[in-house]
Formats: sequence, structure tokens, C-alpha cells
Amino acid sequence: MKAVQGYGEIVEEYGGYAIRIIDGARFPWSKVCTLLLGADHEVWIEKRNGDLYIITKPITD
Repeated sequence: MKAVQGYGEIVEEYGGYAIRIIDGARFPWSKVCTLLLGADHEVWIEKRNGDLYIITKPITD
């Protein structure tokens, strides 16, 4: 598991990532979303067991 500046945790999932937001007020939203979209990933935001997550997967043709 990797961390996002201590404000999120990243795990690989289905060829993409599941990023659990630990501190939404300090999480670098713009930087992370720009990075993921620039890497040709589809991006979703969802809740899992009360936690906010950014879910991604590579774009396929």
C-alpha cells in the first residue's frame, strides 16, 4: 500500500487504483486527478463503508 502525502492510501485494483481518502480537506485533489486523467485512466468517486474513494481503471478501446 502506498500513501498520498499521508492524506490517502492507494491500492491496486482491477488494473487501476483504489485511493482511500483519509483527510479530504488536505488531500491534493487537483494534482491526483490531473495525474490519473493524464495517464489515460477513467476516474470515479464513490463511498465504501463510509470512506470516500477515488477509483480508476485504464481507458480501453
